[in-house]
Amino acid sequence: MPDFLTLLVAEPIITIAYVVFGLVGFGSTLVSAPLLAHLLPVSTVVPTLALTDMIASWSNGWRLSQHVARRELVRLVPALFAGSALGAWLLFTLPVKLLMPLLGAFVVLYALNGLRPKAAPSPISPRWAWWYGSVGGVFSALFGAGGWVYSVYLLRRLDEPQQIRATQTAVLMFSSVVRVALFLLAGRLLDPQLLWLVLALLPAVGLGLFVGHHISLRLDRRRFLLLLHSVLLLTGSSLLLRSLI
Repeated sequence: MPDFLTLLVAEPIITIAYVVFGLVGFGSTLVSAPLLAHLLPVSTVVPTLALTDMIASWSNGWRLSQHVARRELVRLVPALFAGSALGAWLLFTLPVKLLMPLLGAFVVLYALNGLRPKAAPSPISPRWAWWYGSVGGVFSALFGAGGWVYSVYLLRRLDEPQQIRATQTAVLMFSSVVRVALFLLAGRLLDPQLLWLVLALLPAVGLGLFVGHHISLRLDRRRFLLLLHSVLLLTGSSLLLRSLI
């Protein structure tokens, strides 16, 4: 079992991270990982969050299933798996820390651009699903940070915040399975202490999802986009921070 002091700090961090997840459908790992890394080894933090993300995305996904844009899901998922395979190969062959600051800077710039007052982004062709799905899969396998890529695509394909959030959560359901499978194959999920930690954090995951979901029901598209780009700004900043640690 994890010690009391670790849980005392980790539980509120996880709760806040999954409030964000419940609000916009992604971001839990990049909100919580830099903070948890001060308490636990990174080799424990990343697979732990892969498991909690899988549990959260599947539980959240079933609740939001009636809002999922199934055509977009069918377009994104095959590309996601292809990208995840490439990302897994890169993860085990390249020094990915060189890519992390570049990715973080790109996300920060994209978020700042989205926070500027301007007209809504123009719709794009569904053919772009292969590009966004595969890039999101690569980043998910490398950094656990593919959710924002799917969000960029869905924002230009869908109008309703609930539909965007539900579809993104559904995409992350499949992405999280890939991440967990990678860590399982690498032997990272066979540690009993890690599994006890996941079990201890599940109440915080559930509380965060509950709060985030109920707040999201009150958001119109303008407020949803403001919140989403704010989370993207936090996500990019977290990547930059992780690259410096």
